[in-house]
Amino acid sequence: MAPIAAGDSLPDGTLAHFDENDQLQKVVIVGVPGAFTPTCSLKHVPGFIERAEDLRAKGVAEIITISVNDPFVMKACAKFVVC
Repeated sequence: MAPIAAGDSLPDGTLAHFDENDQLQKVVIVGVPGAFTPTCSLKHVPGFIERAEDLRAKGVAEIITISVNDPFVMKACAKFVVC
């Protein structure tokens, strides 16, 4: 499968949880291979955080990171990456 590029449609799939408030907003979904992995935690995700204001200026209401990890690990990683 070729990588997804800007402007491409996402493959068919079902989101496990996406609340009704997000359905009416522009949201960026960032997929990472795993929480606490060096590249994701130190470079990939911080890059989106650094550009959050630019994204907000373009109408993005929220940046969501998804991974194969459970919610408890993702919550801990969010505290690690942001702090």
